[in-house]
Amino acid sequence: MDINKIAEQNYDWVERMGWHNKTTLEALALVASEVGEAINECRGEKPTDNFKEELADIVLRVLDIAHWQGINMEQELLDKMKKNEQRGTRGRIK
Repeated sequence: MDINKIAEQNYDWVERMGWHNKTTLEALALVASEVGEAINECRGEKPTDNFKEELADIVLRVLDIAHWQGINMEQELLDKMKKNEQRGTRGRIK
């Protein structure tokens, strides 16, 4: 299954739940909230078993926004990876 199909399926589920009554800014704040939850799962010496679920929550929230805004995330990810590759280290130490 491609990432845009996952985004569509997740969007449809969120819509059925009635959770699309927010602004883009509010939706981004929910992404930040999920990042905070992931951070909490990393407070020990190593991430907890719940860390992977929190990462999935972050990705699903981002994909929901992307689908809502008509963004082809698969293409955007590929384009960004290419751009990063072309950019190189840009002064960063490897």
